[in-house]
Amino acid sequence: LLVLLGLADFCAAVTPIAKVLELMKQMEAKGVAEKEAEAVRFSAFGQWCGDQKRIKTEEIATATEKIEMLTAKIEKAAAEIAALTDRIQELDEDVGRWEKDTKAATEVREKEAADFAASEKELMETVDALGRAIGILEKEMAK
Repeated sequence: LLVLLGLADFCAAVTPIAKVLELMKQMEAKGVAEKEAEAVRFSAFGQWCGDQKRIKTEEIATATEKIEMLTAKIEKAAAEIAALTDRIQELDEDVGRWEKDTKAATEVREKEAADFAASEKELMETVDALGRAIGILEKEMAK
């Protein structure tokens, strides 16, 4: 009896149609499993793409804000540079004028000092001469 059962199973398993049907069922199961695995991978990939889009959009918005802020800083700095450059030029002109004024004042003071020295010398000589004259007059009056 066992031999007959084994032979029946052998015959049933050996038929080409049964073998083709078995292979088709295996292929179907494999295809369904691969389809489900692909659906899971596609869903994960779709989630990753959505996350990346959100992240990159935020990074772009942040970078755009930073660019605008830095552009404004650059423009402000450029305006400040222009204003300070003008101020430096004004101060350079003032310094040049002051140097000329100082030089002119120094020349005047040197001339005044020379005039004073000459006047002082002349006055000292006059005082000295007057002192001698007074001495002579006193001697003459005492005689």
